[in-house]
Amino acid sequence: MTRQRFSSGGYSKEFKPHGNTGRRYLLDKIPAGFWTAVQEKAKREKVSLRALILRLLTDWLADDVERRGL
Repeated sequence: MTRQRFSSGGYSKEFKPHGNTGRRYLLDKIPAGFWTAVQEKAKREKVSLRALILRLLTDWLADDVERRGL
């Protein structure tokens, strides 16, 4: 995955919400130290965690599509 800078506001142009069709997902029980380190790195690198997570999911899904030849 190439490094991309995402807007610090959490909403990149690539992942704009569309009306009320978006979904929320809560991920709980993330180890506190791990999450703090993630947040600090995101802040240092001016990376939106929302955009980063959505990019990771997009890349992961694309890998599956490529593997299956869909």
